[in-house]
Amino acid sequence: MAESTAAEVQQLIQEGRAAALAGDTFAARNSFRRATELDPESVEAWLGLSSVVPILSEKREHLQRVLTLDPNHAEARASLAYVEKLQAEGLQIAPSRRREERIASGDASPLLSAPEPPEAAPATQTLYCYRHPDRETGLRCVQCERPICGACAQITPVGQLCPECRRARRPANYQVSTANAIVAGVVALVAAALICLPFLLFARGFFVFLIIIFLAPAVAELVIRIADRLTKTKRGRPIQVAVGVGFALGALPWLLVSLNLFLLMFVVLVIITAVTRLR
Repeated sequence: MAESTAAEVQQLIQEGRAAALAGDTFAARNSFRRATELDPESVEAWLGLSSVVPILSEKREHLQRVLTLDPNHAEARASLAYVEKLQAEGLQIAPSRRREERIASGDASPLLSAPEPPEAAPATQTLYCYRHPDRETGLRCVQCERPICGACAQITPVGQLCPECRRARRPANYQVSTANAIVAGVVALVAAALICLPFLLFARGFFVFLIIIFLAPAVAELVIRIADRLTKTKRGRPIQVAVGVGFALGALPWLLVSLNLFLLMFVVLVIITAVTRLR
């Protein structure tokens, strides 16, 4: 890993810890997740992420990742045992700090004890959706606990999530930036510009259909492999659109000059194959 990347990872871990100490678990999760994307082998990043996600199954997954990287990590092993104990008792979401202390002291089972009374809110307090300030709401995101309206709430197996938390929970290779889409589009454009000329020169005669059938998937695979290497295997609609449009633009001058029907068939088959593979 490059020295600059390592420094950025350490900075993100420090920011995540500071946010967690300040009670801003949303910012802490974002920092730790970004650190794990930059360095998937960072034990500190995975351990930090496990401490700020509320879903027990996620905690367990992140702690198992820590133990895969460092089997002798005592803190991760103890935390994993505690999480599995809570899951065995039927919990899906981590209890609050106060309730954790009660469970640790053996005061009551988390299943049998009465739920903690929520902090009393002022009678005049009205919640508004953080994305639509003009809409009153009684809903909150189960992950970041920000108020959301019915239009923003996205139902999941663990409850309603706001759009930002739902997007953050997507796999890393489906979190596509504008730069990723541009890179994939440029790769497809250059590939089309370079491949269409040899096709026009050599794809002639009776066997042109066989050439199209066998060459188009191979070209699509080549474009995907190069794009994967440069974008770190990004997938999803933005990458599909970028590759499809890029290849079409790269082939367009040759299509306009030659008016070759076989070239058009070849280009369409390459685009269909690439877009299908990039879902």
